[in-house]
Amino acid sequence: MSAHGEAVLQAAALAPFMALRLSGSYLRMKRQAKRARRTFYRELTVTGMSPRDAGRLADEYASAASLRTVLRTFARWPG
Repeated sequence: MSAHGEAVLQAAALAPFMALRLSGSYLRMKRQAKRARRTFYRELTVTGMSPRDAGRLADEYASAASLRTVLRTFARWPG
């Protein structure tokens, strides 16, 4: 078997493991974003911002961790 064929087989064998790790990392990032949103919202309301405006701003803050945003960022990555 050629070196290219072996490399393809090795990559195919590692793909499920890599997908599992990537999924775990993404879920951890989402959990941290949810906690950060909650803290951000709390701090905004404590300092006097209306709960409605604080909620909108906190939602915008947390949306940076959405899957679409992350994929768009990687799609535009130069390199």
